[in-house]
Amino acid sequence: LDLAGLAEFAQALIPKLRAEVLLSGNVTKADAEDVVKGLPAALREVGEGQSLPARPRHPQLPTAVLPAGAPTIWVEDSPDSGNRNVAVEMYWQFEVSSAPVRRVVMDLLEALMSEPLFDSLRTKQQIGYVASCGMRYTRGVLGFSIWLMSSKVLPAEICRRVEAFLPEFRAKVAEMPAEDIERHVCSLAGQKLEPHRTLLSVQESAWAELQERETMFDRTLQEAAALAGVSRQDVLQILDQYIMPGASERRMAVASVIGGSVKTSRAAELEALKKDYPGSKVFSSQAEFLAGTTLYEDLA
Repeated sequence: LDLAGLAEFAQALIPKLRAEVLLSGNVTKADAEDVVKGLPAALREVGEGQSLPARPRHPQLPTAVLPAGAPTIWVEDSPDSGNRNVAVEMYWQFEVSSAPVRRVVMDLLEALMSEPLFDSLRTKQQIGYVASCGMRYTRGVLGFSIWLMSSKVLPAEICRRVEAFLPEFRAKVAEMPAEDIERHVCSLAGQKLEPHRTLLSVQESAWAELQERETMFDRTLQEAAALAGVSRQDVLQILDQYIMPGASERRMAVASVIGGSVKTSRAAELEALKKDYPGSKVFSSQAEFLAGTTLYEDLA
């Protein structure tokens, strides 16, 4: 790439750009309007004095729909020849939803699972360094992931142990005293009602709404209110519908990276995973994966 090539690229790109401006802090509405007026006309959605469209359009960002039933599998060798670890992510895709109540059920699931997952797989079974979980929100699509890293246990065995953990965890949630569930709910609500301590925090929170193409700038308040209606049964429903082995709408992906000095091979782990998950689909590139799946409609 040389300077002439960069200039040519910029000249082709600039006409395609549009600007969204977010100002936080000690500024007035007039200050914000002055900033926007100072932008080149080519970056504006409409001309000065014209009304903005109801919702500015963004470039399409398609999200893949994972197939139901047997999982999608992706295993790669690490380029680090001296790395002794394997990393595994098991991801369950749920549904398209931006409703606060659905997101807080995911938050509660994470809060309930984090400690038992770490205690079982990290502390008792000594799998390795990392054993964590969390909600995934991909351009409007809800999901949930469990991540593990180990220098002792291979990817296929890690997946077996997670699959064995899930029924134990479900039983724990079903038998958990009601006051313990309430304590988790209250703790989550308290976290969401914590005020912003810095201007950076305010800016990041607002910008996240623009990144996800939503404008729920009071999201934490709405989610705290939604927690009042969340129960144990909501978590069990998510587990039974989407996550548990044999769940009616289970759509799972397994992604793993194998360190260069681990005593296994990509082929061996794929063979073990395909044996454990009959009918699973194995992909070796993004292009191959996208060619073999459907996409959600544009969620912008």
